[in-house]
Amino acid sequence: MPRQLRDMLTDLRAEIGHSTNVAHGINDRETLLYYLNRTQVQLYQDYDWPQLIIDRDIALADGQRYYPYPADLAFDDIGSVHVLVGSFYQPLTYGIGPREMTILNSAAGFKQFPTLKWMHHADDNTLEVWPVPDASAVGAVIPPVDPPDPGLPRTVTSNPASLRLRGTKTITTMVNDSDLSTLPDNLIVLFSAVEILQRDDAKDAALKLNKANEAMRRHRVRQGSHKRVRAMAIGAGGGDAQSRHRYPPAIGLDYVPPGYGSGPGS
Repeated sequence: MPRQLRDMLTDLRAEIGHSTNVAHGINDRETLLYYLNRTQVQLYQDYDWPQLIIDRDIALADGQRYYPYPADLAFDDIGSVHVLVGSFYQPLTYGIGPREMTILNSAAGFKQFPTLKWMHHADDNTLEVWPVPDASAVGAVIPPVDPPDPGLPRTVTSNPASLRLRGTKTITTMVNDSDLSTLPDNLIVLFSAVEILQRDDAKDAALKLNKANEAMRRHRVRQGSHKRVRAMAIGAGGGDAQSRHRYPPAIGLDYVPPGYGSGPGS
């Protein structure tokens, strides 16, 4: 679980046999801080963390081509992007190039909705969309009822379109004592201790490594298969209704009812 940096520093000092007195550990703080942050990054890259899967929404704006990423979801950590069209999420494919610009050149001011593709814009670390959305993505104004109902607003605006980004929450660098870890604190502390003890050729380095590996094994067991996020494809086996056998089928995911482009009445 997340824990404050000050507590993790104390735990790490204890694991490597240093004094836990803060006054005695002033000189080694920066070194220990380096190991804690580096170990957290390494663990983040080496393992799946289903408890860190998050969704973040970005509202689309008329004529806007580039959008900043959410503070806690960087480009490298995004797994999928969907666009909300009405009440349905449509997947966006990655890649914007000459072919797309030949069809609808964003630089020339061409706009259309829905957005179909996205791409990372490295020059300013933003998310580029194509086609650039027009006013229909912002939300249509619905006229008031006639005769007017005093209990209703004179005009109603439909929900604007947005991008839904799903990915693994980006880790944050710990600097201040009150900063929280992103990954489980015990794993960060134990594997940091292993690094330091191995560097110092300590006799208990191997024992500490076994302890760290066992802690990771127990954590991965608790994050069992029922918590893992599987790839989903509409109509595909295994990843949809079959893997959710305890729940009723979901409209739009497991089947499309008549009247919505499938079956009699479509």
